[in-house]
Amino acid sequence: MIKKYLVIGAIVAPFTFFDKANSFEFPDKPPVGELSANVSYYTNYIWRGEEQTGGLAIQGGFDYSVSLVDTYIDAYIGTWAANLNTNGFGMELDYYGGFTGALPGVEDYLSYDFGMLYYDYPGASSQDSDGNGPDGGSGTQGLEFLEYYVSVGLGGLPADLGISYYFGYSPTGFNNNYDYTYHNVSAEIPIPSTPFTLYGGVGFTDSEISNSTSGYGFTDYKIGTSTSIFGLDWGIEYTTTTGYAASGEDKDDTLGGDHVVGYVSASF
Repeated sequence: MIKKYLVIGAIVAPFTFFDKANSFEFPDKPPVGELSANVSYYTNYIWRGEEQTGGLAIQGGFDYSVSLVDTYIDAYIGTWAANLNTNGFGMELDYYGGFTGALPGVEDYLSYDFGMLYYDYPGASSQDSDGNGPDGGSGTQGLEFLEYYVSVGLGGLPADLGISYYFGYSPTGFNNNYDYTYHNVSAEIPIPSTPFTLYGGVGFTDSEISNSTSGYGFTDYKIGTSTSIFGLDWGIEYTTTTGYAASGEDKDDTLGGDHVVGYVSASF
């Protein structure tokens, strides 16, 4: 009888084990912090007034954040990628990290965000900066750069108006535009009795070294509207520049100039 029970146990035990194994499920979220993702489809990728694709763009990224002091301090890291079609390379890959939260005592009105953002262009760093290296190259070395940034948001205003200011600084800047700085003031406001939000912004790019394409600096403008439909964010925006190109003249056939962009995005 003992042997019989042992045989039955030997047959049943593996099936019991596999049944328990099949019941295992991965957790829905990390034990600490939050993980999120986003993906977007744009008819054109415009970065600070400059065209990056000249056509369709798919963008997306992942973010991880953890609350250090509830409401007041959150730490985060993330990565973001987009296809490109300028300067002979086809991808931008960004890495960033920082801290964000509300200011104590005025948490209903003021928020902050500061950190570091590294712009990487895979495949470009191996090419010689003047295009005369052993592999030829296209003069794209030095495009990667690190930007330090800080932003302040103002909320709790009448009509749900929101205003923000962004400042970015890089010792090298894109394409070795030394002491590169970028300022941007933006705002958004819901359109009464509609599901749409109106937004816009003005930014200024500056550098100590004149670039043959954009000169020492230029101003970019953006205005658009957005809404949510079927769980997705939809929008259309118009961007333009002034002072773009070393000659100070804006042309539609440059990376600056006038552009109309449509997009749809989702967050998870």
